[in-house]
This record gives sequence, C-alpha cells and structure tokens, in this order.
Amino acid sequence: MSIKKVIPTKDGRQYVFTLRYKDIYGNNKQYTSMRYKTRKEAELEEARYKVKINEKKINTTNITFNQVFESYIDFKRTKIKLQTINKIKDLYKKLEPLHNVKVNDFNITMYNQFRKYMDQDGISVNYKNKIQNLLKSLIVYSNKYYNTSMTMTNYIEPYKEVGAIKKEMQFFTYEEFQKFISVIDKLNYKTFFEVLYYLGLRQGEATALTWNDIDFNKKEVNINKTLTTKLKGQLYTVSSPKTVKSNRTIPIPNKLIKSLKTLKEQAKKKRYFNDTWFVFGDELPFKETTIQVRKNKYCKEAGVKQIRIHDFRHSCASFLIQHGASIVLVSKYLGHSKISITLDIYTHLYQNELLEVSKMIDTL
Repeated sequence: MSIKKVIPTKDGRQYVFTLRYKDIYGNNKQYTSMRYKTRKEAELEEARYKVKINEKKINTTNITFNQVFESYIDFKRTKIKLQTINKIKDLYKKLEPLHNVKVNDFNITMYNQFRKYMDQDGISVNYKNKIQNLLKSLIVYSNKYYNTSMTMTNYIEPYKEVGAIKKEMQFFTYEEFQKFISVIDKLNYKTFFEVLYYLGLRQGEATALTWNDIDFNKKEVNINKTLTTKLKGQLYTVSSPKTVKSNRTIPIPNKLIKSLKTLKEQAKKKRYFNDTWFVFGDELPFKETTIQVRKNKYCKEAGVKQIRIHDFRHSCASFLIQHGASIVLVSKYLGHSKISITLDIYTHLYQNELLEVSKMIDTL
C-alpha cells in the first residue's frame, strides 16, 4: 500500500495515497490524492483510482486550484522551511477568486478579471508579482502531476511600476546610531542593537545566537542558524540560515566584545545557565514583537528617524562602504548568496568612489 499519514487538515483529514503510472500517451505520471479522514477511506479511493488507471479513464480536467494547492503544499513541506510554507499560504489567500476554478477552465478572461481584483485590493506591485508567481507555480505543478494544461503560463505577465521612483533606502549614520544607542539603559538590548549595526546580522540570525556561537579567544562569531517567534503554537522555531552563504564566521570588534563579555557575566549569575542559552534572552530568545516595541521607543527618545529592524543591516553596509570596504568584502560580511545582490542593493552608496575614479583619470 502507498498510504501515508500527513499533517491533518482542520477537519481531521490526514491520509493520502501516491501512485505512479503511465498515462494514455505512455508518459510517466505520479498522482497524490487529496487527504482522507481514515486509512480505510484512503485505501478504498486508491483501489478505485487503480481501476480507473487500468481502464484508461483517468481524467484530471475537473481538478481545482484548491485541490492542486493542497497537494502542492504537501509536496513542499519536506523541502522548505515552515516559515516559507506559512508565507505561501498567506499568498494563496489572495488567490481566493480562483480557489474553486478548475485549472483547465482558467482562461485569459478570468486572468484579466483576477488582475482587476488585485488592482482594487491596493496590493503593492512587488506583492502582486509574488502572488502571480505562486499562480504560475500551481499551474506548472498541476501540469506535471495531474496532466492539466499550462498554456496560461504564457499569458501571466509581471506587474511593473510605471514611472515609479525607487524608495530611498533608510539607514542610520554612525552619528545617528550613537544617539540611538545612548538612550538604551538595558545592556542586553544595547548589545543586541550593536550586533545588528556592527555585524550586519539579520534579526533572526541575531536572536538565534547562543553563547556556543561566540569564541571570545578568537573574537569571532559563527552565524549558523536563524530563529523566529512568529509561528503559531510555537514559542520559537530555529532553522538553517536564509542561504548557504549566510553560514559565516566574522570577527567581532573590540567595543562589541566588551559588551558581550559583560552580558555573559550577567547571564552566568542566573540559575541553570549554560552555553546553549540564547545570547539575547536566556532559555528563551527575545520576541520579535518586543524588539520592535523597544526599537520604536528608543528612536523616539533619541530623537532620530524611525527605521525598520532590517535597516540596521543596511546601516552596517553603509558604514562599511563609507570606510572603504569593497563590494566583495561587504557581500561576504553580510552573507549574501551572490555579489550581484550586494551590488543591486548598495551600488548607489559607491557614488563617491565613482567620483574618485573620475578624478584619477583626470590626473593622467
């Protein structure tokens, strides 16, 4: 039997079956069923499906986007992080007008109506394109596993911001950061924001740090995981970093080493302390919502502009570039998967260097 138990739906359906077979054209196909409440139901439907295969009556023309999405999510569960699964589910909610549409019935008229629906919903261009990418993925997946048409993928066009001016990047200058950090009276939060600013860590990388990750003798920190406290039903979730290149070891500046040493001495006074504790927290990490509230409070008290938590990472990049760091070094320091990503984000910060090149040529 090819019956297996998967994560149950809200109404308790948790058994599926998977079959491999050749279609009427001799092509290899794989079919994963919808979920059933009991193993017996799944076995019965599997037997019926096998009969259909033998009688060459397999017909997938009636499969809807809802049914495809259910199968698609089951397929993705073992391949991507839970945070990403939740993001995909949020995107799929925006495809609501198409949920009960049969994939083979989806046409240009429906697609144009769906674009109008998205236009009226006030969704950003970037988010619209993410929704459309999911739509495309579902059509391709349905074609591969359910032999439905994928013609409509040729007509799904990306949204473009016509005449839009790219939003200016927000970051703290060194002087602004010093004003910001001066109002923080708690060492743990002061050190946390120093780590974001001087090391350029993503928020999840910083909150995931344990004392085992810090080598005080070599003055290095090893970034090897990320963390979120936003998943429902879980205090926190630790997973691998965003990309392979995000795994990195970087040096810690002396001023930050001093703060971290003091923070560890304070932590060691707590009962049951050990090096598996979180640097920013104890047995439990800082919550993202608390970090946001603290950041807003400190910005207001310091009289500096409000920036996002991720903008501390941009601030670090700006600081490095202004002090002569090459794009290759910045990319490695931040753990970008490709130098092209660093170039795309921070090229404008190299404007002064471009002027220097011009001056250098003029001296020849």
